[in-house]
Amino acid sequence: MEIVKISAIGIVTAFCVLILRENKSEIAILLGLAGSLIILISLLDYVINIFSMMSNLIQKAGVSSDLITTVFKILGIGFITEFSSDIIEESGSKSLAQKVVFAGKIVIFYLSMPIIVSIFNVILEFAS
Repeated sequence: MEIVKISAIGIVTAFCVLILRENKSEIAILLGLAGSLIILISLLDYVINIFSMMSNLIQKAGVSSDLITTVFKILGIGFITEFSSDIIEESGSKSLAQKVVFAGKIVIFYLSMPIIVSIFNVILEFAS
């Protein structure tokens, strides 16, 4: 039950941050970051297994590896953007967090353009 451990880490970290926020706000931010990193590190085995399973499926399906690499980059950017913007917002800078989210959306849109072009090309082939 890995999720129970992860949830416990999150709850304990949040409680400690709440207590420390009033007196030692800079330590509270660092503690929140440390708790977040512990949770992310505990998920590494799952992420590695997901990539392994997806790699096997991609090989069997014969899908272009460039396309799948792009999808994984987009997912990674989404996760990193959300993680970093949450930390920035927690530290008290909501407007900066929103700028990070906006930047993440722009980068995701840019990376998705080859996929969009491929979809349009397939549609055009079917139409003609």
